[in-house]
Amino acid sequence: MEKITRRRFTIQSSRLLAFIPLATIMGCITDTDSKLSPEDALKKLIYIIGPWALVDQLIAEDFAKRFLKTNHTNQYLPNSVKLIQSLSKQISEETKVVKEIDLEKLPKEDQEILINLSKQLYSFVEVRFYVSNEPPWGQCQGNSKWHTRIPK
Repeated sequence: MEKITRRRFTIQSSRLLAFIPLATIMGCITDTDSKLSPEDALKKLIYIIGPWALVDQLIAEDFAKRFLKTNHTNQYLPNSVKLIQSLSKQISEETKVVKEIDLEKLPKEDQEILINLSKQLYSFVEVRFYVSNEPPWGQCQGNSKWHTRIPK
């Protein structure tokens, strides 16, 4: 410190100041290998596989919460994180949805889990009613010709 000149101090401090924006950018980069809990990964899978549109995100979240409280999740929870990582190349980052899933790009075990989960989801009456555009169970019909409408 004794032999440092004002000029040398200014040059070194400007180098440090020039590095600060780069350091903040590096700190803001998302961790691609961030650890999801198995429950969060399964919720994400339900959103991806399920029939819910983006405008019906609340319905999907409500269904996912209730699904996680059942015994049906035991077979999917251990592998859900690995399956989400396998699907990450096919998921759109902007919308977090997939138009179609290419099963050939997935390992055989992941294919089976994905197929079983989709069969499980679509076996529920609530999901079938949503897909066929029927009102929820017990709700009165406002239109007497509701059954003649084309499903969405």
